[in-house]
Amino acid sequence: MSSSFLHSLKAKLPHTWGAFLGRFGRFTEIQKLAIEPILAGKNCLLIASTASGKTEAALMPLIERLKQQTAALHAFDVLYVTPTRALTRDLAKRLQAPLEQLAITMAIKTGDEPALDARRPPNLLLTTPESLDSLLANRPRLLKDTRAVILDEIHLYDNTARGDGLRVLLNRLRRLRRYAHGRGDSPTDNLQFCALSATVGNPQAVAARYFADPLVIQAAGQRPLDVELLEMQGEESLRDLFAGLRKRGVKKALAFCNARSECEALAQVFKHRAPFGDNVFVHHASLDARLRHQTERHFAEASAALCFATSTLELGIDIGDVDLVILIGAPDDASAFLQRIGRGNRRSSRSAVVGFYRSPIEAAMFRVFIRAASMGELHAKDYFFRPSVIVQQLCSYIKQVRHGELVPREVYELFATPTGEPLISKAAFDDILSALIDKNYFVRLPDGNLRPGAVWQRLYEQREIYANLSDATRQSMEVVDEITGRKLGEMEWGTGINQSFLFGGVARRAVRRQGRKLIVRASEDDAPPPRFFTPRRALSPRLASAVAAELGLPQSPAPAEIAVVKDPELSEAQAWVFHCAGEAYAYLLGDLLENWCNAQVSEVNGFCFLLTGELPDAALPINAEQVQRRLRRRWQQFESYYDMGRFQKELPLEVRRASVEAAFDIENFLRAFAGKKLTQSATCDKQ
Repeated sequence: MSSSFLHSLKAKLPHTWGAFLGRFGRFTEIQKLAIEPILAGKNCLLIASTASGKTEAALMPLIERLKQQTAALHAFDVLYVTPTRALTRDLAKRLQAPLEQLAITMAIKTGDEPALDARRPPNLLLTTPESLDSLLANRPRLLKDTRAVILDEIHLYDNTARGDGLRVLLNRLRRLRRYAHGRGDSPTDNLQFCALSATVGNPQAVAARYFADPLVIQAAGQRPLDVELLEMQGEESLRDLFAGLRKRGVKKALAFCNARSECEALAQVFKHRAPFGDNVFVHHASLDARLRHQTERHFAEASAALCFATSTLELGIDIGDVDLVILIGAPDDASAFLQRIGRGNRRSSRSAVVGFYRSPIEAAMFRVFIRAASMGELHAKDYFFRPSVIVQQLCSYIKQVRHGELVPREVYELFATPTGEPLISKAAFDDILSALIDKNYFVRLPDGNLRPGAVWQRLYEQREIYANLSDATRQSMEVVDEITGRKLGEMEWGTGINQSFLFGGVARRAVRRQGRKLIVRASEDDAPPPRFFTPRRALSPRLASAVAAELGLPQSPAPAEIAVVKDPELSEAQAWVFHCAGEAYAYLLGDLLENWCNAQVSEVNGFCFLLTGELPDAALPINAEQVQRRLRRRWQQFESYYDMGRFQKELPLEVRRASVEAAFDIENFLRAFAGKKLTQSATCDKQ
C-alpha cells in the first residue's frame, strides 16, 4: 500500500490514531484492511494471526465512527464480548491507557468482578456471554443506547451451545434497541457488529450466524512453524526436553495438557527441580479465579518459569513472552492447535513448538493440524442448532420482560437467524414449552402467557439461569482452605476425609465437609490429582478421514467402495472394515451391516471395526429412513458425543432425538456410505 494511502487512512482517524497507534507509528496489515469498511458502518469479521492488532483494528474505527456521530459517547455504547473472564481482564489492562486518553470510560462485568455501578455507567463494557445474559435479564435499560458489539475469538463460540446462546442474546439486544427507539428513549436502533478470530473455517457462514450482511476481512501472514514431534514415554520425555532448554535459549515454557488431572500431576513432578525450581505453575478451570490470576501474574513476572495449563490459557491472556510451547497430547481440532501454538514467541517471526504424542493416532493428528495450519486450510465444523438453548434463554428472558410474563409468539421470534429465518420449527418450540410447563419451569396463565414456576424459582435463586455450559451439570464441591477460609476452586465429589490430593500444584489433605464445601489444609503426603469432569472426545467424520489418510490406513480402492482387510491371524469369516469416519458413523454402519447380512460387529473405533460373518456381495442399500430408524436406537449414546448444553435433558424426547439427528448429519452419512460396496483389499495387518 502506498504511503499516500496510509497517510489518508491516518487522517480518517483524527480522534483515535494517537491514542491507539501513536506510539507504534504504523498500521498492521489487518488494520490497513479493516479501518475503512468499519468506518463506513459495515458488519465485519476480521481474521488475522495472533498478536496482529485485531482488537485495535476493530475498536479504533468503531470509536472513531461513534465520536463522529455524537460529541460524547453514550453509556454502554460499545459491548466487547470475550469467551473468558481472564481475557476481559487482560484486555482491560491493554485498553486502559488509550481509552483514558480519549476520555472514554470502561468497566468489566464478569462473575469475578464487583457489580456494575449504574450511577457511573461506562462507555465500553468488557463482558462474557453469561454476564451479558445476566445484564440483559436484570438491567436491560442500561443497554438501550448500545451502538456497537465486538465478538472476540468468535471461533470458540461458534457451533457450540454457548455460541447458540450468544446468537439469541444478540437478538434480544436487537429487540431491546428497537423497543427503546420506538419509545423515543434512543435516537436510533442501529447496531454495528465486528467479530474477531485468528482462525475460522467457512468464515462467511460463521459470521452470518451472528449478524447480517457480514464482510469477511482476512490478513495473510500466519507465522512459520517450527514444530518438533516427540514420543511421550512418561515423565522422562519431559525431563530430557527440559535438560536441553538452556541450549535452545528457552527460559519460559507453557505446557498444554488435555486434562486438568495431568496438569496437577506433572506440576508436582517438576516443582523444586531444575531448571525451573519453584516457578512451576498450574492453570485450569477448576481453580478459583483468584488462584488463576495469581498464576498469570507470577508466570508473567518470572524470568524463567514453567506452567502446565489446559485450554484456559489458549487465549490472549497476558502471561509475558513464552519461548517454547509444549503440547502434551494433540488437542481436539486444528483451531485449538493454532490457538495454543500462537501463545509462544510473540516477539519472534516463528513459532517454536514441541508436540508429545502417546500413540500413532496422536502423532497423525499433530501432522494433520500442522499441515492445515501451514496451508491455511481449516475445515469448518458442520453446524447444527442446539435446542437446549431455548430452555436456558426462556428462563433468562422471562426475567427481562415487563410483568415477568412470556408471550409465546413473541418469544419464538427470538430463535431466528439475523435475517429472521427460524432456528427451530414452531411445532418443536411448542413441544418444548409444554414439556417445561409439565416440569414446573413455567405456569401457563388463562391468556396463554407463561409465568415462572417452582423449578425456575429454584434455578434463579441458585443463579443457574444465565448459562448453558455442558459441564455445569457435574456434581462438584468447593475446596476451601482451613486457615484462610478462601475458596481454592471446585472438584468432583469422591475425596474422603483425611485423604490427600493435589490441587493448584500443592498437596492438600481433606479435613472435613461442610455441606458442599470440602475444608482442606496443606499436606506433606504424596498425593494423586483429584478426579475432574472430562467430556468424552469422539472423532468427527472429517478429522477421522484426514487422520486415517495420514496413518496410511487402507483406503477405498474406488470411490464407490469401502476397504475390507483380511487379517491372517483371524478366522476366514472375519475381516476389518475400514470406514475411517469416526465412532458415531462406525456404530451406525455396523448396526446396518448386522441387520442386512446376519453378521456381528465388534471392536469399534473411529477408523475400523471387526466384522464376523459373510460380507454382502451387493452395494449397501442404505437410505435415510433406515439410518434414522437405527439412529433412534443409538441416540442416547451419541448425545454424549456432541456439545448439546446442560439443559438438553429438559427437552421432550422427540426434540432430543431430533437434535442428535441434526448433529449426526444423516445426509453426510449417506454420502459416505450409501450405494458403496465392501471390497476386500490386499491382506495385511490392521494398523
